[in-house]
Amino acid sequence: MQQVRARAANPTSLIQDVDEIRLSPVVHLLTGEIVNLVAETPRAFDDRVSFGGNNQFISRISPAIWLAHHVETSAMMAVDSQTSARPIIISAPISAMMHPDTPMACEAAAARSKLCPQEICIEVEDATLYQSKAEVMRSIQALRQRGFRVSVNATRSWCTPMDTDMRLLLDCVRIDANKIWVESDLLNRIEAASACGMGVIAENARYRDGEKLSAVGIELARAPKVDA
Repeated sequence: MQQVRARAANPTSLIQDVDEIRLSPVVHLLTGEIVNLVAETPRAFDDRVSFGGNNQFISRISPAIWLAHHVETSAMMAVDSQTSARPIIISAPISAMMHPDTPMACEAAAARSKLCPQEICIEVEDATLYQSKAEVMRSIQALRQRGFRVSVNATRSWCTPMDTDMRLLLDCVRIDANKIWVESDLLNRIEAASACGMGVIAENARYRDGEKLSAVGIELARAPKVDA
């Protein structure tokens, strides 16, 4: 418990205890070329340990600082690995997208990592965007003004209307390949996104389905499966 209380007094040390980030490749389904990366963490911001009751310890780390740390760490890992695949997609919790310091903190983090903001893509959950569209849109616009790319994770839901203004702000969208052929609305959204130049990244895709997915506008997949 003394260690926990010491970390509470030093937020930076607690941030450094965040589970190790892993860079997962996004490949072109037809060529096999790695085109960008996804930064993965075993736990999200809201999953971190906290204590209540008599212990009275609840992490006070700013979500903006938490996200900025992941931006800097992921970028430095990409530089160290000497991979040229960009951008690096980094998931942002809703609290970070609602925090006014997030754009500035991420800009400073990118500068420390020696990467340009254009090499970083901040990803927001579709449900987050749908539920708090006005507030999140302000954050997206602020990130774009600083040069960052922004994407949407629609693997769990795809509620947010993709109007023209929205599609112009977003770089790419992630979807679940298992849901494409059973959800006609999702297929329509994929085709609309692809038609306006957004990249569409499939989760749970197989290399053997590359041509079929490409026909509906999906050319990219994160760590696609290879059939035995």
